[in-house]
Amino acid sequence: MFSDNILLVFKDRKSVTKNNDYWTDKFQTGYNTFQFFLNDHLSLTNEEIIKNINHFIEQNSISIVLFEGDHTHIIDYDFVSRINKKTKKGLFLGDDMVWHYLNAITAQSCNFVLSSCPISALKFEEIGIDGLFVPIECNGQLLKDYKQKKIFDVLHFGREKTIRSEYISFLKDNGINIKSVSPYDVEADSMEKLAKLINQAKIVLNFTESSNGDRKFNNLRIFKSFYQLKGRIQMAGLSNALCITQYSPAINLMYEKGELPFFRTKKECLELVKYYLENADELKKQTEIFRKKSLIYEDSNYIKTINSFFKNIKTHENKNFLTPFWYNIAFLNQAFRLRFKRKMGITFFKEFFSQLKNCNKSGFIKNTLKIIFCCFFFLRYLPFLILKITFQFNKKFRNPQEYIK
Repeated sequence: MFSDNILLVFKDRKSVTKNNDYWTDKFQTGYNTFQFFLNDHLSLTNEEIIKNINHFIEQNSISIVLFEGDHTHIIDYDFVSRINKKTKKGLFLGDDMVWHYLNAITAQSCNFVLSSCPISALKFEEIGIDGLFVPIECNGQLLKDYKQKKIFDVLHFGREKTIRSEYISFLKDNGINIKSVSPYDVEADSMEKLAKLINQAKIVLNFTESSNGDRKFNNLRIFKSFYQLKGRIQMAGLSNALCITQYSPAINLMYEKGELPFFRTKKECLELVKYYLENADELKKQTEIFRKKSLIYEDSNYIKTINSFFKNIKTHENKNFLTPFWYNIAFLNQAFRLRFKRKMGITFFKEFFSQLKNCNKSGFIKNTLKIIFCCFFFLRYLPFLILKITFQFNKKFRNPQEYIK
């Protein structure tokens, strides 16, 4: 156990893909680890939440604070900047390819970044921010060899999107016995169940092609898709199954030639799957090579790499960085939208006045524009908020028994 106390600041509690558990379990292998979920505190203003986090840091002698990046919520450059400056502050990222331009700005108020993609970590190094590749789904207490009988030839787990369905249908049409499960299936709705399913498979099929989305701040949105590193690779290796993966450039930074079979086309995928299913000795040999390499990334092993990284990180004053206007407006919108979605009328008004007060910290032009947008978002959501609260009140009045606990 290392000496640092770590605080993980999450946006919310995930109900299906529980990334908050993956990250917490990882750090608990070496640190006293604490969690803070922002959505549990949205009855407070952003200003009050920052004060609560700083109080928590002081109370629990926190030395490292990790903020969940990706997506617009309330964790922006200003939010992170106002957290205790004596602590080492960093972002942890799971989907940086889409959100990189936003994450890169928030990271300017941090001392480092942890990313689930090695290429992403290098991108932050390019702009002068210490970055470390940290794979997410590597809990060796759950993902391990359960000594289960290999009853599935090929297993795919995860949501069946268009490209995945096409590959799976192609393999089935060519005589491959493949089992596919989603996080919503009873037999795979927990990590324990999924780990045993993986252990029962000879081969795990992984797809890396992901949709780029249409977010305006992502300059790469003009491209339909990209090839993203996925955690299925390590999950398979730790659970003693061979992974055959669609190509992603990031795998070259994790596995050497011959350690992880990959394909670029349906035909190549079929040929690889058939080869290993028809050659039991080669399958066993390749699985063992792949498993041994994957153990490097297992949480209790990789936490030593993380600790060495943290030791070399120095706290420092933030640079005088000017955040772009589109970035500020995106987070300003979220400050109101999040309270609106949860029908928090009082906090909605309090946040409005708090945001107006903070506008005075900008230059004249930015100050004026921020005030205008602050009023715009306030007035945009207010009528619908009133309707939502009124509807909720009427429903409660008509059916009081539904609200009695």
